[in-house]
Amino acid sequence: DLHQCYLDAMALFAKFGRPDYFITMFADPKWEEIKANLKKGETPQDRPDLIARVFKTKLRALIRDLTINGVLGKALAFTHVVEFQKRGLPHAHILLIVRAEDRPQRTIF
Repeated sequence: DLHQCYLDAMALFAKFGRPDYFITMFADPKWEEIKANLKKGETPQDRPDLIARVFKTKLRALIRDLTINGVLGKALAFTHVVEFQKRGLPHAHILLIVRAEDRPQRTIF
């Protein structure tokens, strides 16, 4: 499965070029949506289901902002992967390719 994901990502890069943005998103157990839904005496570590659900919702919103709303430019392609840290918190790595006129310009000093 991981090999197929790698091949899919390489196919994107072969067609659209190298990624313009590498974005990492981490789950934060201090998010208000998590704290508001904990029962008395519970800690975020007691509710990995809640953390995962809130993270997934926020990740979808971020991907929507990047791809549909185009906050960093019109997206041509993207890929992402969700991983879990040793502490159990999820995080995502996102690669985004935008059209040429929206790409960040390099500054040489």
